[in-house]
Amino acid sequence: MSAPGITALVVLDNELLSHGVRSMLKSIPTMGSVWACGKAAEAFALLPAQRPDIVLCLGSGPDTPALVRGAVQHGAKALLLLEGPDPDAVDEATLLAAHGFLMQADVTVEKLREALDRVHSGDIPLPPGMARTLMSRQTRRPARRISLTPREGEVLHLLAEGLSNKQIARRLGISEHGIKRHVTNLLAKLNSPNRTLAVALALQEGLIRAAQPA
Repeated sequence: MSAPGITALVVLDNELLSHGVRSMLKSIPTMGSVWACGKAAEAFALLPAQRPDIVLCLGSGPDTPALVRGAVQHGAKALLLLEGPDPDAVDEATLLAAHGFLMQADVTVEKLREALDRVHSGDIPLPPGMARTLMSRQTRRPARRISLTPREGEVLHLLAEGLSNKQIARRLGISEHGIKRHVTNLLAKLNSPNRTLAVALALQEGLIRAAQPA
């Protein structure tokens, strides 16, 4: 018997966008059931009834923080569609609680498949433009006494660029298992439950240098 695949709940009130995203999702071989609704109230009813793996919704909006909290409470992961790379458009708590980000302008079947697979496997897709914006706007503060090895520092910078474990392993020429160990150590040292929060804290504490203008 074949595996059921990744299940998703699409919460988008724009009918054209919702239809396009659902059509792309249904064309991905690794997908299972796909549910859709336009309102947060409908999503809150579907979450306990269907128990989707992933909730896909807009990154900004009055209902987004509640949707992300609801997804987490029901064991789902939140993938946010962003209109642009500016993190100011996303509520701070939502930014830290979400499990992945994808630019609306970049949505293709392949990009959507990759983002879903990464979110489902525990990676956090972070668009490079968003990572650069976070780093360039960050005010440097005195760093806490957090000691990172040179390799952990390299891994942290690549996490901030949104790379997956596999991509980081290729970039650094070490095994994916080794990268997982370094990521686990980083999360422990930064006292962070996920990569998004670890990167945000590293930026806040000055462990990652702000991007310098060309």
